[in-house]
Amino acid sequence: MRLPREWYQMEQAIAQHLPELRPAQQRGLTLWVYGAILAQSACQNAVIAALLAVGPWHSLRQHLREWLYDGQDKAAPCQTQLDVPPCFAPLLKWLLSWWQGPQLALAIDATLHGDRVAALVVSVLYRGSAIPVAWQILPANKKAPWLPSILTLLQLLAPVVPQSMKVLVLADRGLWSPRLWQQIQALGWHPLLRVKNNTSFQPLGACRLPAQRLVPGAGHAWVGQGTVFRRPKAHRFGTLLVVWGEAQVEPWMVLTDLAPTAIGVCWYGLRVWVELGFRALKGIGWQWQHTRRSDPTRVTRHWLVLAVAMLWVMAYGTRGEDAAAQGLPPGRLRMPQPVSHQGRKVSVFRQGLSWLQHQLGRGRLWRRLWLVPEPWPTPAAGLQITYGRS
Repeated sequence: MRLPREWYQMEQAIAQHLPELRPAQQRGLTLWVYGAILAQSACQNAVIAALLAVGPWHSLRQHLREWLYDGQDKAAPCQTQLDVPPCFAPLLKWLLSWWQGPQLALAIDATLHGDRVAALVVSVLYRGSAIPVAWQILPANKKAPWLPSILTLLQLLAPVVPQSMKVLVLADRGLWSPRLWQQIQALGWHPLLRVKNNTSFQPLGACRLPAQRLVPGAGHAWVGQGTVFRRPKAHRFGTLLVVWGEAQVEPWMVLTDLAPTAIGVCWYGLRVWVELGFRALKGIGWQWQHTRRSDPTRVTRHWLVLAVAMLWVMAYGTRGEDAAAQGLPPGRLRMPQPVSHQGRKVSVFRQGLSWLQHQLGRGRLWRRLWLVPEPWPTPAAGLQITYGRS
Protein backbone atom coordinates (compact mmCIF):
# COMPACT_ATOMS: atom_id res chain seq x y z
CA MET A 1 0.00 0.00 0.00
CA ARG A 2 1.20 3.50 -0.85
CA LEU A 3 0.27 5.63 2.15
CA PRO A 4 0.24 9.45 2.15
CA ARG A 5 2.47 11.69 4.28
CA GLU A 6 -0.26 12.62 6.75
CA TRP A 7 -0.82 8.93 7.53
CA TYR A 8 2.74 8.72 8.82
CA GLN A 9 2.18 11.81 10.96
CA MET A 10 -0.75 10.03 12.60
CA GLU A 11 1.29 6.87 13.07
CA GLN A 12 4.06 8.82 14.81
CA ALA A 13 1.55 10.36 17.23
CA ILE A 14 -0.04 6.98 17.99
CA ALA A 15 3.39 5.39 18.52
CA GLN A 16 4.33 8.22 20.91
CA HIS A 17 1.18 8.06 23.02
CA LEU A 18 0.39 4.33 22.86
CA PRO A 19 3.84 2.72 23.19
CA GLU A 20 2.28 -0.43 24.69
CA LEU A 21 1.21 -1.45 21.20
CA ARG A 22 3.56 -3.32 18.92
CA PRO A 23 4.62 -1.47 15.73
CA ALA A 24 2.30 -3.59 13.60
CA GLN A 25 -0.59 -2.85 15.97
CA GLN A 26 0.20 0.87 15.85
CA ARG A 27 0.13 0.75 12.04
CA GLY A 28 -3.17 -1.13 12.05
CA LEU A 29 -4.73 1.34 14.48
CA THR A 30 -3.50 4.24 12.34
CA LEU A 31 -5.06 2.68 9.25
CA TRP A 32 -8.38 2.27 11.03
CA VAL A 33 -8.41 5.79 12.51
CA TYR A 34 -7.26 7.45 9.30
CA GLY A 35 -9.93 5.67 7.28
CA ALA A 36 -12.67 6.32 9.86
CA ILE A 37 -11.96 10.05 9.79
CA LEU A 38 -11.99 10.17 6.00
CA ALA A 39 -15.19 8.11 5.84
CA GLN A 40 -16.89 9.78 8.84
CA SER A 41 -17.68 6.22 9.85
CA ALA A 42 -15.82 3.44 11.63
CA CYS A 43 -17.76 0.69 9.85
CA GLN A 44 -15.40 -1.61 8.01
CA ASN A 45 -16.84 -1.24 4.50
CA ALA A 46 -16.98 2.55 4.78
CA VAL A 47 -13.37 2.66 5.97
CA ILE A 48 -12.25 0.43 3.09
CA ALA A 49 -14.09 2.62 0.57
CA ALA A 50 -12.36 5.72 1.96
CA LEU A 51 -8.94 4.04 1.66
CA LEU A 52 -9.20 2.65 -1.87
CA ALA A 53 -6.77 5.28 -3.11
CA VAL A 54 -3.98 3.72 -1.02
CA GLY A 55 -4.51 0.02 -1.70
CA PRO A 56 -6.69 -2.72 -3.26
CA TRP A 57 -9.96 -3.69 -1.62
CA HIS A 58 -9.00 -7.23 -0.61
CA SER A 59 -5.68 -6.14 0.90
CA LEU A 60 -7.31 -3.36 2.94
CA ARG A 61 -10.05 -5.67 4.13
CA GLN A 62 -7.52 -8.25 5.28
CA HIS A 63 -5.41 -5.67 7.16
CA LEU A 64 -8.41 -4.17 8.95
CA ARG A 65 -9.99 -7.49 9.89
CA GLU A 66 -6.80 -9.11 11.16
CA TRP A 67 -6.10 -6.15 13.43
CA LEU A 68 -9.30 -7.09 15.31
CA TYR A 69 -8.69 -10.83 15.39
CA ASP A 70 -7.21 -13.04 18.09
CA GLY A 71 -3.84 -14.52 17.17
CA GLN A 72 -5.20 -17.99 16.37
CA ASP A 73 -7.84 -16.50 14.04
CA LYS A 74 -5.38 -14.68 11.79
CA ALA A 75 -4.50 -15.94 8.31
CA ALA A 76 -1.10 -16.88 9.73
CA PRO A 77 -1.95 -18.04 13.27
CA CYS A 78 0.32 -16.66 15.99
CA GLN A 79 0.42 -15.79 19.68
CA THR A 80 0.29 -12.00 19.12
CA GLN A 81 -2.97 -10.15 19.57
CA LEU A 82 -4.11 -6.73 20.71
CA ASP A 83 -4.80 -6.42 24.45
CA VAL A 84 -6.83 -3.23 24.94
CA PRO A 85 -7.04 -2.61 28.74
CA PRO A 86 -3.31 -1.70 28.99
CA CYS A 87 -4.09 1.14 26.55
CA PHE A 88 -6.62 2.85 28.83
CA ALA A 89 -4.15 4.65 31.09
CA PRO A 90 -1.94 5.78 28.15
CA LEU A 91 -5.06 6.99 26.33
CA LEU A 92 -6.08 9.12 29.32
CA LYS A 93 -2.48 10.30 29.68
CA TRP A 94 -2.58 11.38 26.02
CA LEU A 95 -5.75 13.36 26.73
CA LEU A 96 -4.22 14.92 29.84
CA SER A 97 -1.13 15.96 27.89
CA TRP A 98 -3.44 18.33 25.98
CA TRP A 99 -5.60 19.24 29.01
CA GLN A 100 -5.58 22.84 30.23
CA GLY A 101 -7.31 22.90 33.59
CA PRO A 102 -7.09 21.80 37.24
CA GLN A 103 -10.28 19.70 37.30
CA LEU A 104 -11.70 16.76 35.41
CA ALA A 105 -15.19 15.28 35.16
CA LEU A 106 -15.59 11.57 34.42
CA ALA A 107 -18.89 9.86 33.69
CA ILE A 108 -19.75 6.18 33.95
CA ASP A 109 -22.53 5.01 31.68
CA ALA A 110 -23.56 2.26 29.30
CA THR A 111 -24.74 2.20 25.71
CA LEU A 112 -26.25 -0.69 23.78
CA HIS A 113 -25.75 -1.94 20.25
CA GLY A 114 -29.17 -3.47 19.77
CA ASP A 115 -29.36 -6.90 21.38
CA ARG A 116 -25.74 -7.74 20.53
CA VAL A 117 -23.42 -6.03 22.99
CA ALA A 118 -23.44 -3.46 25.78
CA ALA A 119 -20.56 -1.03 26.21
CA LEU A 120 -19.84 0.00 29.79
CA VAL A 121 -17.81 3.19 29.38
CA VAL A 122 -15.83 5.70 31.44
CA SER A 123 -15.69 9.01 29.55
CA VAL A 124 -14.14 12.43 30.06
CA LEU A 125 -16.87 15.07 29.85
CA TYR A 126 -15.79 17.91 27.59
CA ARG A 127 -17.48 20.85 25.85
CA GLY A 128 -20.91 19.33 25.40
CA SER A 129 -19.65 15.85 24.55
CA ALA A 130 -17.69 12.95 26.03
CA ILE A 131 -14.41 11.24 25.10
CA PRO A 132 -14.25 7.52 26.02
CA VAL A 133 -11.05 6.54 27.84
CA ALA A 134 -11.92 3.07 29.22
CA TRP A 135 -14.60 0.49 28.45
CA GLN A 136 -15.79 -3.04 28.97
CA ILE A 137 -17.85 -4.77 26.27
CA LEU A 138 -20.39 -7.31 27.51
CA PRO A 139 -23.02 -9.42 25.77
CA ALA A 140 -26.35 -7.57 25.72
CA ASN A 141 -29.49 -8.87 27.41
CA LYS A 142 -27.54 -11.26 29.61
CA LYS A 143 -27.38 -10.90 33.36
CA ALA A 144 -23.86 -10.05 34.45
CA PRO A 145 -22.51 -7.90 37.29
CA TRP A 146 -21.35 -4.51 36.02
CA LEU A 147 -19.79 -3.23 39.22
CA PRO A 148 -16.56 -5.31 39.11
CA SER A 149 -15.90 -4.04 35.59
CA ILE A 150 -16.50 -0.42 36.63
CA LEU A 151 -14.16 -0.71 39.60
CA THR A 152 -11.46 -2.24 37.41
CA LEU A 153 -11.75 0.49 34.78
CA LEU A 154 -11.39 3.25 37.39
CA GLN A 155 -8.41 1.47 38.95
CA LEU A 156 -6.69 1.24 35.57
CA LEU A 157 -7.10 4.97 34.93
CA ALA A 158 -6.07 6.27 38.34
CA PRO A 159 -2.25 6.07 38.07
CA VAL A 160 -2.02 8.71 35.31
CA VAL A 161 -4.24 11.34 36.97
CA PRO A 162 -2.21 13.95 38.91
CA GLN A 163 -3.00 13.97 42.62
CA SER A 164 -3.43 17.74 42.48
CA MET A 165 -6.31 17.44 39.99
CA LYS A 166 -9.88 17.68 41.28
CA VAL A 167 -11.77 14.75 39.74
CA LEU A 168 -15.54 14.27 39.80
CA VAL A 169 -17.04 10.88 38.93
CA LEU A 170 -20.68 11.05 37.83
CA ALA A 171 -23.10 8.16 37.45
CA ASP A 172 -26.85 7.77 37.14
CA ARG A 173 -29.02 6.21 39.84
CA GLY A 174 -28.96 2.76 38.21
CA LEU A 175 -25.24 2.47 39.01
CA TRP A 176 -25.40 3.56 42.66
CA SER A 177 -23.35 1.28 44.90
CA PRO A 178 -21.60 1.71 48.26
CA ARG A 179 -18.58 -0.09 46.79
CA LEU A 180 -18.44 2.39 43.90
CA TRP A 181 -18.64 5.28 46.37
CA GLN A 182 -15.79 3.81 48.42
CA GLN A 183 -13.62 3.08 45.37
CA ILE A 184 -13.95 6.63 44.06
CA GLN A 185 -12.97 8.05 47.44
CA ALA A 186 -10.07 5.61 47.79
CA LEU A 187 -8.66 6.96 44.51
CA GLY A 188 -8.76 10.49 45.92
CA TRP A 189 -11.62 11.49 43.64
CA HIS A 190 -15.11 12.78 44.44
CA PRO A 191 -18.32 10.83 43.73
CA LEU A 192 -21.30 12.70 42.32
CA LEU A 193 -23.82 9.88 42.18
CA ARG A 194 -27.52 10.17 41.58
CA VAL A 195 -29.80 8.32 43.98
CA LYS A 196 -33.44 7.30 43.64
CA ASN A 197 -36.19 9.83 44.20
CA ASN A 198 -37.77 7.77 47.00
CA THR A 199 -34.55 8.01 49.03
CA SER A 200 -34.90 9.05 52.67
CA PHE A 201 -32.54 11.62 54.16
CA GLN A 202 -31.76 12.92 57.61
CA PRO A 203 -30.29 16.44 57.46
CA LEU A 204 -27.90 17.47 60.21
CA GLY A 205 -29.90 18.49 63.28
CA ALA A 206 -33.25 17.44 61.80
CA CYS A 207 -35.55 14.46 61.49
CA ARG A 208 -35.45 11.92 58.68
CA LEU A 209 -37.82 12.58 55.78
CA PRO A 210 -38.30 11.70 52.09
CA ALA A 211 -35.61 13.70 50.26
CA GLN A 212 -38.08 15.04 47.71
CA ARG A 213 -39.83 16.98 50.48
CA LEU A 214 -36.73 19.17 50.84
CA VAL A 215 -37.90 21.22 47.84
CA PRO A 216 -41.46 22.57 47.38
CA GLY A 217 -41.49 22.15 43.61
CA ALA A 218 -39.92 23.16 40.31
CA GLY A 219 -37.59 26.13 40.44
CA HIS A 220 -36.09 25.15 43.81
CA ALA A 221 -32.94 23.42 45.04
CA TRP A 222 -31.71 22.24 48.44
CA VAL A 223 -28.11 21.52 49.43
CA GLY A 224 -26.98 20.18 52.77
CA GLN A 225 -25.18 17.48 54.71
CA GLY A 226 -26.72 14.53 56.45
CA THR A 227 -27.27 10.78 56.35
CA VAL A 228 -28.88 9.15 53.35
CA PHE A 229 -30.83 5.85 53.28
CA ARG A 230 -33.02 4.38 55.99
CA ARG A 231 -31.41 1.05 56.87
CA PRO A 232 -28.55 1.46 59.41
CA LYS A 233 -26.22 -0.81 57.41
CA ALA A 234 -26.77 1.31 54.31
CA HIS A 235 -26.24 4.70 56.01
CA ARG A 236 -23.96 7.04 54.06
CA PHE A 237 -22.97 10.50 55.27
CA GLY A 238 -22.48 13.13 52.60
CA THR A 239 -23.85 16.21 50.91
CA LEU A 240 -27.19 15.78 49.19
CA LEU A 241 -28.29 18.01 46.33
CA VAL A 242 -31.97 18.08 45.45
CA VAL A 243 -32.32 20.15 42.28
CA TRP A 244 -35.66 20.68 40.55
CA GLY A 245 -35.21 22.94 37.55
CA GLU A 246 -38.15 24.59 35.82
CA ALA A 247 -37.83 22.32 32.79
CA GLN A 248 -37.44 19.08 34.79
CA VAL A 249 -40.28 16.61 35.26
CA GLU A 250 -38.78 15.47 38.56
CA PRO A 251 -35.85 16.59 40.71
CA TRP A 252 -32.30 15.32 40.62
CA MET A 253 -31.10 13.83 43.89
CA VAL A 254 -27.33 13.62 43.93
CA LEU A 255 -24.97 12.52 46.69
CA THR A 256 -21.36 13.68 46.97
CA ASP A 257 -18.59 13.84 49.57
CA LEU A 258 -17.78 17.48 48.77
CA ALA A 259 -18.81 20.15 51.27
CA PRO A 260 -21.95 22.15 50.37
CA THR A 261 -19.83 25.24 49.71
CA ALA A 262 -17.48 23.30 47.42
CA ILE A 263 -20.08 21.76 45.11
CA GLY A 264 -21.83 23.45 42.23
CA VAL A 265 -25.58 22.99 42.46
CA CYS A 266 -25.87 22.16 38.74
CA TRP A 267 -22.67 20.21 38.20
CA TYR A 268 -24.58 16.96 37.77
CA GLY A 269 -25.92 18.50 34.55
CA LEU A 270 -22.55 17.59 33.04
CA ARG A 271 -23.70 13.97 32.87
CA VAL A 272 -26.02 14.84 29.98
CA TRP A 273 -22.89 15.31 27.88
CA VAL A 274 -22.18 11.58 27.96
CA GLU A 275 -25.38 10.99 25.98
CA LEU A 276 -24.18 13.49 23.38
CA GLY A 277 -20.85 11.67 23.31
CA PHE A 278 -22.65 8.42 22.54
CA ARG A 279 -24.48 10.21 19.73
CA ALA A 280 -21.11 11.16 18.26
CA LEU A 281 -19.98 7.55 18.46
CA LYS A 282 -23.15 6.52 16.69
CA GLY A 283 -25.42 8.50 14.36
CA ILE A 284 -23.65 11.85 13.87
CA GLY A 285 -20.12 10.50 14.00
CA TRP A 286 -18.63 7.03 13.73
CA GLN A 287 -21.83 5.06 12.97
CA TRP A 288 -21.15 2.37 15.55
CA GLN A 289 -24.83 1.40 15.49
CA HIS A 290 -24.38 0.03 11.94
CA THR A 291 -21.54 -2.36 12.69
CA ARG A 292 -22.39 -6.03 12.47
CA ARG A 293 -19.58 -7.00 14.80
CA SER A 294 -20.85 -8.84 17.90
CA ASP A 295 -17.87 -10.62 19.45
CA PRO A 296 -17.11 -8.67 22.67
CA THR A 297 -13.33 -9.02 22.29
CA ARG A 298 -13.32 -7.67 18.74
CA VAL A 299 -15.74 -4.89 19.67
CA THR A 300 -13.40 -3.92 22.52
CA ARG A 301 -10.60 -3.48 19.97
CA HIS A 302 -12.87 -1.60 17.59
CA TRP A 303 -13.70 0.85 20.39
CA LEU A 304 -10.02 1.80 20.57
CA VAL A 305 -10.46 3.14 17.03
CA LEU A 306 -13.52 5.12 18.12
CA ALA A 307 -11.77 6.53 21.19
CA VAL A 308 -8.58 7.65 19.42
CA ALA A 309 -10.56 9.18 16.56
CA MET A 310 -12.84 10.94 19.06
CA LEU A 311 -9.90 12.38 21.00
CA TRP A 312 -8.28 13.75 17.86
CA VAL A 313 -11.51 15.24 16.54
CA MET A 314 -12.35 16.97 19.82
CA ALA A 315 -8.88 18.53 19.97
CA TYR A 316 -9.27 19.81 16.41
CA GLY A 317 -12.73 21.12 17.24
CA THR A 318 -11.30 22.96 20.23
CA ARG A 319 -8.66 24.71 18.14
CA GLY A 320 -11.22 25.57 15.46
CA GLU A 321 -13.75 26.91 17.95
CA ASP A 322 -11.15 28.91 19.88
CA ALA A 323 -9.80 30.41 16.67
CA ALA A 324 -13.30 31.44 15.54
CA ALA A 325 -13.86 33.14 18.91
CA GLN A 326 -10.66 35.15 18.33
CA GLY A 327 -11.57 35.96 14.74
CA LEU A 328 -8.56 34.02 13.43
CA PRO A 329 -8.12 31.10 11.06
CA PRO A 330 -7.19 27.99 13.13
CA GLY A 331 -3.81 27.72 11.43
CA ARG A 332 -2.77 31.02 12.99
CA LEU A 333 -3.86 30.20 16.55
CA ARG A 334 -0.74 28.99 18.34
CA MET A 335 -1.80 28.58 21.97
CA PRO A 336 -4.88 27.87 24.12
CA GLN A 337 -7.32 30.69 24.69
CA PRO A 338 -9.76 31.35 27.57
CA VAL A 339 -13.13 29.74 26.91
CA SER A 340 -16.00 32.17 26.38
CA HIS A 341 -18.33 30.30 24.03
CA GLN A 342 -22.03 31.01 24.42
CA GLY A 343 -24.85 29.48 22.42
CA ARG A 344 -22.75 27.03 20.42
CA LYS A 345 -24.47 26.49 17.05
CA VAL A 346 -22.21 23.70 15.79
CA SER A 347 -20.88 21.03 18.14
CA VAL A 348 -17.16 20.84 18.85
CA PHE A 349 -17.24 17.33 17.40
CA ARG A 350 -18.66 18.43 14.06
CA GLN A 351 -16.25 21.35 13.86
CA GLY A 352 -13.33 19.09 14.69
CA LEU A 353 -14.26 16.44 12.15
CA SER A 354 -14.56 19.08 9.44
CA TRP A 355 -11.18 20.64 10.25
CA LEU A 356 -9.41 17.30 10.57
CA GLN A 357 -10.74 16.11 7.23
CA HIS A 358 -9.64 19.44 5.74
CA GLN A 359 -6.12 19.06 7.10
CA LEU A 360 -5.87 15.47 5.88
CA GLY A 361 -6.89 16.72 2.46
CA ARG A 362 -4.05 19.25 2.59
CA GLY A 363 -1.59 16.52 3.52
CA ARG A 364 -0.51 17.77 6.95
CA LEU A 365 -1.76 17.77 10.53
CA TRP A 366 -1.64 20.50 13.15
CA ARG A 367 1.17 19.87 15.60
CA ARG A 368 -0.18 22.07 18.41
CA LEU A 369 -3.36 20.76 19.94
CA TRP A 370 -5.03 21.34 23.31
CA LEU A 371 -8.20 20.69 25.27
CA VAL A 372 -9.53 23.62 27.31
CA PRO A 373 -12.64 22.66 29.31
CA GLU A 374 -15.38 25.22 29.55
CA PRO A 375 -16.70 26.29 32.98
CA TRP A 376 -18.98 23.78 34.68
CA PRO A 377 -22.72 24.59 34.72
CA THR A 378 -24.02 27.34 36.98
CA PRO A 379 -27.59 27.62 38.35
CA ALA A 380 -30.27 29.27 36.22
CA ALA A 381 -31.08 32.83 37.29
CA GLY A 382 -34.49 31.91 38.73
CA LEU A 383 -33.44 28.83 40.71
CA GLN A 384 -34.04 29.36 44.44
CA ILE A 385 -31.38 27.56 46.47
CA THR A 386 -31.70 26.67 50.16
CA TYR A 387 -28.70 25.50 52.18
CA GLY A 388 -29.12 23.19 55.13
CA ARG A 389 -27.24 23.27 58.41
CA SER A 390 -23.55 22.33 58.22
